[in-house]
Parts: sequence; C-alpha cells; structure tokens
Amino acid sequence: MAPLDPRLVRRSRGVRRLLGTSVLLGVGTAATVVAVAHLVADVVARRFDADAIGLLPVAVLAGLGLRAAIAWAHTAVAARAAASVKAELRHELVDDLMDPRRLGPRPSSAGVVTLLGPGLDAFDGYVGRFLPQIVLSALVPPAIVVAIGLADPLSAVIVGVTLPLTVVFLVLVGLVTKDRIDRRWQALERVGRHFAEVLDGLVVLKVLGRRQEEGLRQIGDRHRRESGRALRLAFLSSFVLDLFSTLAVALVAVSVGLRVVEGHLDLAPALFVLLLAPEAFAPVKRLGSLFHDSTEGAEATAAVLALLEHDRHVGTLAAPDLTTSELVLDGVVVRHDGRSAPSLALSHHRVRPGEFVAVTGESGSGKSTMLSLLMAFERPSAGYVLVGDVDLAAIDPVAWRDQVAWVPQVPGLVGGTIEQNVRLGDADSSVGDVLAALRDAGAGDLALDRTIDESGDDVSAGERRRIAIARALLRIRRGRARLLLLDEPTAGLDAGREATVLSTLRTLPVTVVVVAHRPETIAAADRELRLARRLVTA
Repeated sequence: MAPLDPRLVRRSRGVRRLLGTSVLLGVGTAATVVAVAHLVADVVARRFDADAIGLLPVAVLAGLGLRAAIAWAHTAVAARAAASVKAELRHELVDDLMDPRRLGPRPSSAGVVTLLGPGLDAFDGYVGRFLPQIVLSALVPPAIVVAIGLADPLSAVIVGVTLPLTVVFLVLVGLVTKDRIDRRWQALERVGRHFAEVLDGLVVLKVLGRRQEEGLRQIGDRHRRESGRALRLAFLSSFVLDLFSTLAVALVAVSVGLRVVEGHLDLAPALFVLLLAPEAFAPVKRLGSLFHDSTEGAEATAAVLALLEHDRHVGTLAAPDLTTSELVLDGVVVRHDGRSAPSLALSHHRVRPGEFVAVTGESGSGKSTMLSLLMAFERPSAGYVLVGDVDLAAIDPVAWRDQVAWVPQVPGLVGGTIEQNVRLGDADSSVGDVLAALRDAGAGDLALDRTIDESGDDVSAGERRRIAIARALLRIRRGRARLLLLDEPTAGLDAGREATVLSTLRTLPVTVVVVAHRPETIAAADRELRLARRLVTA
C-alpha cells in the first residue's frame, strides 16, 4: 500500500491542489523553524554574554506567530480539500456505476455502500492530515539537516544517520499495519454484507425459527477484535518512534554539550543545533502517528480506484435495424477473473430476425452471461457478437439498448403506482396501452393505481415479473425495441398466466431470446439453444 497512490493524483484535481499548496506551506514552515531557532539561540547567547538583545524577542514572537499561522492555514486547506475530494469521488463513483458504457461484472452492493459511507469518511484522516504531513516530512527534515550542517557538521551527521533509520522503521510498521488494516476492512465489509443478507432473508429466517442475534454478535465481535489489534499496534509503533527520536536527540545533546564545555563550539551555534534537532524528527513522528489514522482512507482510495478503473465501451456506430439484421455469436468465449473455466463458450450460432429462441442448460453454463453479452454489459474475451455484419463492440451501447427490451430474473421496481412502473417502458404511452400490456402479460388483475414499494416487498415474485413483462411489451409496441431478452420470465407464474405470457411472446414481431428451464417455455420457442459449460449444441 503506497502512502500516496499516483492514480489518485492523476484523477483528483483537489489532491493536486492540496499537494501544491502543501509544498508552498512546507517551505514556509521549514524557513520559520530555522529562523526562530536562530533568533532564540542568538537571544540566549547575547543574554549569557550580557549583550543587548534589542528587538530580537519581538522578532521571535513574530516568527512563532507566523509559524502558527502557516500551520492553521495548512490545516484549513487540508480539511477543505478532504471534503472536496470525498464529494468528488462519491459523485464520480456513482456516475461511473450509472455509466451506460461501463463494462464488467456489477460490484457488490454491500461493498459499494460500505465504501461510499464509512470508507470515504476515512478520507478526513488520509487526505486532511496524512497527505499534507507527507509533504512536510519530505521538506522540513532535509532543510533542517542542511541548516544544522552549516552550524555544526558533526551534529548534522548524527541526525542524518539516525533520521533515515526512523524512516525505515516507519516503513516496517506500515508493512505490518497493512495486514492488520486489511483484516479490519474485511471485517467491516463482512458486518455490512451479513447485515444486508439477514435483512433480505428476514422473512424466511423467521418462518424457519432461525435467530440471527448470535451471528450478528460474532461478526461484530470479530470487527471489534481487529480494531483493538490495530489500535495496539498504533500505540506500540508510536512509542518506538518516540524512543528512536529521543535517543537521536540525546546523542546530539551529549556531543554538543561536551564540545561547548571544552570550548570547541560556541554557545549560539550549540543552542541553534539543540533547538533544531528535535524539529528534524517531529514531522516524521507526526507522520507515524497519523499513519494508522490514514490506512483506512488509503484502503478506501484503492477500492474506489479499483472500481473506477475498468474497460469501457468505445463503440460509436449507429445500431443496425434488428428487424432485418441477424445476431451472430461467432467463437464467443467469456472468462471472468477467479474462474479457471470460461463462463460461456459458443462455437457458432445465429439468431434470425423475428425468431423465438429458448436458451437452456444446467446451472453455470453461461445462460445469464449470454444475455449480458447481448445487452452489451460485457465484452467477449474471444470471438465476436455481430449484428448483421457489424461488431457489437463497435456500436454505441446507448443506441443499441434503445432497440432492446430486457426482463431480468429479479426485475427492478420504483416506488409509485403499477402504472408508473409499467410506463418506464415508454413514458408517452396512453392508459389504454398500459392496460393492454398488463393484460397480455397476465397481469390484468393488477390495479393501475396500486402503490408498490421500491423494494418490491409488497408484491409477489410472480407479480414483479408480470409488471416487468408488461413494461417490456409497452416498449416493444411503442416501436422502441426490436429485441426482447428475458431471464426466466414465467418462474412463479401459474399455468394460466404462463400460457398468456407465452402466447403473447409468440405473436410479437421482434426477435425473442429467453433463458428457460420450464418445458412449456421451451416448447413455445421456435428453437432451443442448449449451452454446456464449454461447448454449445443447437
């Protein structure tokens, strides 16, 4: 885990501005530290020799005030930058997830929710405190070592040797901490995922008499233990960093003190060195204490950038007319990360315009993957999907999906009436069009003004599918769609409503591709396309 991910610098204007401002303020901090140390040493040496000090105390106070002002400005700029970067990445991530040109599998909902919530909240520590401190640690110690070297080369050698050792220890702490923070982050995701799964299956769990208090308690305790281990490591590393820096300053103090006593070093440069030696280690110590506060933010940064960096559609061609163009799947192979076998393997197959094809096969044979390909949600690892003689990858995905109606296994709903949900297929359709679509989807018994929830908890699985089928029919009949893709559309329907839906599908003047297990659906199709795990037979 790098302290600063270069991808974040390239992507975020707020981070670039923060780093630029931090460099300027870091130079100012180094200059004021050296100047104040010089003035204080000069005042003490003059008083020791009973010389006049004039306005030097005023200059010291002015220097301290300037240093405080620079520190305040740095804190304020960093806090505003953290808030800006969080908002910027949240908007970018949401826009990316909604981008029609996005390719690849859908990320875990629980992981995204965790990332957008507590994950990006950790940016306060990472962007607001840790990144500015990296700049200070890179600028201030070298400047101080140079200043010490001009006054006392031996002390500069001592600080120059011990300071890198402290940095090396900080790196070792980071390597150990990464493992702890990874475990804590995984535990946090596990809490969110488990809680979401419990809520999704709450009705079933209650019916079966299964109580989940113990499971939630165990998951929460695991997160608490990982957090405790990370905190113990943070306290221990802070102690060791303080020990290293204290011993280094003590070496400088002993060396300077002995030479002052023996008359080999004047008092003013000796005091100057003694005042600057702790300041050389202070930024690194501060960086070490902030490191543990920043690791969650760094992990969240890596997770956000991993979600944002994926393949995108680059097609710009107009979509061919599907009423006259056939679909050709030629040597298509789809592979997913983490799987040794391909998710889908097709040798060669054609779907002619207006054809009703039932896609069958055992679980894991790639039926849903094939629909994702035809929806342009994924791109084949090998082979081509052709629309007529045009590669689907070269077609504008928005223009392509304008010709497609889609009924997934678990259709989405919006909060509102059934009429509003069906009108998602075409907002300009009449009430008569909506009623006809519902009737032909076997949902003529559903009242248009019935209110349903976005979660779909107040409708049955069959009603949800029938609403989605009506939505697709409306899209087709209003002339927008020429290809209908369905994933198990008749699951959960009784025999009468299933017959109504299949009869409707048979009469549609469009190409229909349906994933099916039920023999009635397969029998209603013109042809069956049976998928195997590595081979297709038609």
